Amino acid sequence: MIPLISALLPFLAVPQTAPPAESVARAERPWTLLVYGAADNNADGPILEFLDSVRSALDNDPGMELILFIDRSEEFSNDARSLGEDFTGARIYRLRKDSAELLDADDYFPGMSADGPYEVDSADPENIARFVRFGKERFPAKHTGLMIYSHADGCTMCPDEESGRSMNIPELTDFVEEGESVDFLALELCNMGGLEIAYQWRPGNGGFSADVLVAIPNAGPPLDWDRAFRRIRSEGHAAPVEASEGADFTPLFDPATLTPAEFGCLVVEEGERGRRAMAARHPDMAEMVGHEAAACYDLRLAEDAKHAVDRWARILWKTDAKETLEGLRDGDAKTPPVLNYVRDNFGSRPYVDAYALAERAAACEELAPQAREAAREVMAALDALVLGSFGMDELVGFTPGRHGIFLVFPDGDAEWVTPRSDRLWQELGWYTPLEGGHEGAPYGRWAFLADGAEPENGAVENWFELLDAWFDDTSESPGGLNRYAW
Repeated sequence: MIPLISALLPFLAVPQTAPPAESVARAERPWTLLVYGAADNNADGPILEFLDSVRSALDNDPGMELILFIDRSEEFSNDARSLGEDFTGARIYRLRKDSAELLDADDYFPGMSADGPYEVDSADPENIARFVRFGKERFPAKHTGLMIYSHADGCTMCPDEESGRSMNIPELTDFVEEGESVDFLALELCNMGGLEIAYQWRPGNGGFSADVLVAIPNAGPPLDWDRAFRRIRSEGHAAPVEASEGADFTPLFDPATLTPAEFGCLVVEEGERGRRAMAARHPDMAEMVGHEAAACYDLRLAEDAKHAVDRWARILWKTDAKETLEGLRDGDAKTPPVLNYVRDNFGSRPYVDAYALAERAAACEELAPQAREAAREVMAALDALVLGSFGMDELVGFTPGRHGIFLVFPDGDAEWVTPRSDRLWQELGWYTPLEGGHEGAPYGRWAFLADGAEPENGAVENWFELLDAWFDDTSESPGGLNRYAW
């Protein structure tokens, strides 16, 4: 766990003169941040307001290039001010404080120009690949970051109104090559702070990956990136007025030395400060932001966390701990449900804080000693994985830097709310290692669920197999796919 960002680096004094912008553009910069705006939905409009605040705060810092891919929707916004023109379809811009330079990307997106609409499916992961390739080649940097701004639910992301589809999270590793990996990945998407997601995009997976991830485990407005960017200033670039007047935007960070982990922790820290400042200014909004959280993860340690969870799963199976672990998740009259990110609603998004669940298990005398010891190993692995996090006051018991990453743990025996199937587990067809994506079957292919397990051998070897053994007595799932047989 990395401590508060204010303790990471000493205050960086910065002179008050800036080098000419044209000389900076020719040199390799410390950072390029690529913003993938999958806004062919009702995110069109909000994304432009968000980026306006970011551009103003960054203030053309020569150490941070800001490049935008945006796919807009005719239905949801007619904003012509932010990018200089109202349009539909996709374009790429270099964003400056007071300007948006339309870039020629025809070599990467044949047909993309200012002459007319260029319609793309922003739910197609190959468009992320093209954009990252464009950004790396046209704006090379010491560190390349990618921010994805759209909608998500922990199962899919980037819904596209024109195509009528969304991107499955494992598709990004299936269709984007390792060469399009980034140092830093930020998800301005709901319900994406999951261990299964972190493992999917870990380095060394053979496809797209990131070293550091910033994600939000629940739902809420964007993080306060403008506050973070006020604290990023290259040598020679004037500090923001707020800092010189004593506002709490210090210490400053030079992008020339800013690491992905420090950048992520900075965004998380200012995310919490922004939420608390909002609640103080508008008390009527305090409850709304009270359930929000965000975290920064070192994805290079995601594999260690998975191994610890899988070892725990094997012991839980052998010690017949189903009823006890479900009780720890659900709580009782004296104990509330374990920390989760759906306000105690374990319906189609059963996202339980992984550290909180292991923490309860480690202290539970009803579990076998080896299960409690394995839970402590999970806690240690997650503590290392979570570099920094915050949870607002309604997330009772949230510990910064430990909590903030969820694990899928449904009430699999519960009856579903519709007559489509008898139990909730059968409705979680997207949560599968099996290959789908055809004839209405869920896409599947989650690496966290497949790795370390062998189907149909009757043994529990990882977390998914534990859930499947506990909840699936039919070996069937929606779409006619067979799950793992027991």
